[in-house]
Amino acid sequence: MTALALHPRRSILAEIEARQKFLTRAGWAMLLVLLACLAAMTLDPRTLNGVSVWVKPAKFAASFLAWLWTLAWAWGVLAPQVREAWTARLVLWGTLATGGFEVGWIALRAALGQPSHFADDAVGSVMYGLMGLAALGLVAFAALLGLLVLLRPDPAQPRPWRLAVGLGLVIGGVLGGVTGVSISALGTPHIGGAASDAGNLAPFFWSRDGGDLRVAHFLGIHAMQALPALALLGAGAGMVWLGAAGWTTLALGAYALALAGVPLSP
Repeated sequence: MTALALHPRRSILAEIEARQKFLTRAGWAMLLVLLACLAAMTLDPRTLNGVSVWVKPAKFAASFLAWLWTLAWAWGVLAPQVREAWTARLVLWGTLATGGFEVGWIALRAALGQPSHFADDAVGSVMYGLMGLAALGLVAFAALLGLLVLLRPDPAQPRPWRLAVGLGLVIGGVLGGVTGVSISALGTPHIGGAASDAGNLAPFFWSRDGGDLRVAHFLGIHAMQALPALALLGAGAGMVWLGAAGWTTLALGAYALALAGVPLSP
């Protein structure tokens, strides 16, 4: 069996839907949010932190689109009986609830022209705290799914593929949590340099003149796509482990550089 393990009469999108329909459909909803935000950027001149008020919800919607479809695909790597177990149900409904809350609140605040992160008004401050709890839940659910894939995989799936999917989710959950907590604890992703995103590196708007913890956060989270991509290229189990170590080192290196105030690009 190949890593992709596609049904002979299904497209990739149809395969994702067959593996976990709720996560797949939530991903389509995120795509609609992303498109709506991109359209709003062309019509709404308002800015926050030097960029369009719609940049943040657009970035989060795009991230959640990849997140949800990655988890949906990983569902098919679980042993069939595990897919209906209470632990898998916890991952499913916990991810949908926390992800929907995060994007919904971020989009609402954008529509109001107010910051969703590091807000200083009373309601915004309380909701930002709740967003932090939701974000911790999201990375914990991803890591839990990764553990399930590693411990209770579908034995028909190739071992390097099971390893890549499981490790990617665990590493993405752990590093995403560590970097996200650091940003929250510091009250900003910026270390040195200007706090404004104006003139920064589009489309992510990472800082040009100081450290930016969002780089490490991005790399950490996307281990869940990077390692499966390595397995798809034909890597064996040993190379997957090496890739996991290399990707973790890359993310931690970006984390250290950000804390030292070193920008990604001049």
